[in-house]
Amino acid sequence: MEIQWPLILFTFFNCLASGIFLVQGILTLAGKGKAMQLASCVSAIVALAVGGLAVFFHLENPLRMLNGFGHITSGITIELIFVIIFGIAVVLYFLMMRRSEEGVAPKWCAILAIVVSVALPFATGDSYLMAAIPVWDTMLLPVYYVTATVMLGGLAAMIIAGATKAEDAVKLSSTIGFIGTVCVAIVTVVYAVAISGMGESYTTMEYYFDPTLPDVPMRGAEAAVTGAIITGQHAVAFWLGAIVIGCVAPTIVSFLAMTGKIAADKVLVAAVIAIACAIIGTIVWRVLLYEVAVNALIQFQWAN
Repeated sequence: MEIQWPLILFTFFNCLASGIFLVQGILTLAGKGKAMQLASCVSAIVALAVGGLAVFFHLENPLRMLNGFGHITSGITIELIFVIIFGIAVVLYFLMMRRSEEGVAPKWCAILAIVVSVALPFATGDSYLMAAIPVWDTMLLPVYYVTATVMLGGLAAMIIAGATKAEDAVKLSSTIGFIGTVCVAIVTVVYAVAISGMGESYTTMEYYFDPTLPDVPMRGAEAAVTGAIITGQHAVAFWLGAIVIGCVAPTIVSFLAMTGKIAADKVLVAAVIAIACAIIGTIVWRVLLYEVAVNALIQFQWAN
């Protein structure tokens, strides 16, 4: 199995869309961000649409995707259900905002926004849990997607607030972004450590080479798969890409904005830099999960 860029983009844009709507819901509950409501709704729908478009490129014949919808418990069906619910919630928020005399969506819409924005990334991550790929078969995967949603949402909200001159939303948005980036850093490191301890998931199979290619050297699961992230061949990408660039840099920027070191009227440029770093980090981590899953899946298939 090679790296599936359409699925990487699908999960990324799902988290981005959910994050934008999540933060807007929080801002609405806090009585802030009135000027950025429309921009947030449009941004969330656009991100959701781009993610949905990307997933169609996963199959050579996109229509084959429809075959999975016949099974209500299949991952693709669950994802579709939550995507539709999320889309309806965004449209409902927009309609109620337009209907309101104050031009602000009611509190129950904000609560709904928060609920669906957490549910979508969690359901997306849960759909990838499978025993055939032990490094994915952990609740750390959906937890990572939820924390990435908070991080991307906070940073994206900083950009939207800066672009729409919603200065009252900058501090809260940056606070959410700061919390999100710290949580992503923690979850990512914990996940990497957990993967490094999954060697027994493969060594207990007692198959380390392809039976059809007996001249191929034996493979060590710890060195080639589970130990490749923290200290192995993927260590540079992990520590530099996913942690330093993807978490530390956005954390610093969001902290400065949260504490007022970056003026609210000048937060736009800083937020763009921060989310660019966060995007690099979250894409790198998704790619690494495929890299170790590729090796692990090959060993799992050989064992059967």
